[in-house]
Amino acid sequence: MVDLRDWSGLVRGRHDHFDGLYVRALIGSVGQSFASPFQVLANDGRRYFVKALDGCQEFARGSLAVEYVVAEAGRLIGAPVCDSSLIRIPEDFADWPMPFGKLQPGIAHASAAIEQAVESRPALRHRVQNDNRSRHVGLYALYDWCFGDDAQWLHDLDDDRAIYSHDHGLYLPPHDGSIRAELLQRCVDEPNELPDPAAGLAPEAVRGVSEALERINRDALVNVVRSVPASWPVTDDDLEALGWFLEHRASEVAARVRALI
Repeated sequence: MVDLRDWSGLVRGRHDHFDGLYVRALIGSVGQSFASPFQVLANDGRRYFVKALDGCQEFARGSLAVEYVVAEAGRLIGAPVCDSSLIRIPEDFADWPMPFGKLQPGIAHASAAIEQAVESRPALRHRVQNDNRSRHVGLYALYDWCFGDDAQWLHDLDDDRAIYSHDHGLYLPPHDGSIRAELLQRCVDEPNELPDPAAGLAPEAVRGVSEALERINRDALVNVVRSVPASWPVTDDDLEALGWFLEHRASEVAARVRALI
C-alpha cells in the first residue's frame, strides 16, 4: 500500500529553466473556450495550441499543470495523447490581449496541432478503423487513472481516423482546473470509468496497458510532477499528493482495464 507520507519532500526544487520549445509566431485569435487556447508556430516548425496562465480565470490557472501531468502520465502507459510540451513565450509577445489579462512572457503548455482533425465527445467512435481497437484501451485507462471529466477526442482524418485524447484541463478531482491534496485523498480509491461499451477492444492492448500500469514506478511519477514549472500556481505539497494519487491508483486501474475483456 502506498502511503502519502512516502511522497513527503519528493517535489522540491521546481524551476522555470525551459527553452526546448518556444513561440516564434502567433497565429489567429484566442479561443473563447475554457483556458482560451491560441495557435502558435514554434521554433521546431510545427503548429501548436497553447494555453497560458493569462487565458484562465485565476481559480483555474492550475489547469495548465493538470494538462501537463495528464499528458505525461498518458505517455507512461502508451495512451494515445497528442504530442505536447512546455513552451516558452518570449518577451516579444508580451501584452497580447487575453480574456483575463494580457499575455506575459514565461512558460505555457503546448499541444501539437493535427492538421486534419475532427473532434468528437463524449462517446468513443470509429473503433474498427486504424488501430483504434488498441488506442481505445489507453483511453479507458487514462480516463480512469487520472479521474477524467469532459472527455474529448480528436480523430486524425489523414490517418484513417486514429483517435487521440486531448484537452485534459478538467481531469482530476474536483474537475475545476485546480489540484488540491485533500480532494485527491478523498477520491483516490474511487473508480472513474468511461461508460462506453468495451466490445471489440484488442485483447493484446488490454494486456499491454494493464501491465504498463502495473510497472509504474515512483521515480517516473516524481520526474513528471517535479517538472511542473515553479511559476505555475500549484504547490509542491499538492503535486506530491498528485504523484501519490497516481501511484496509489495504478494497480487498481490496471485491474479494471483487465476486466474490460
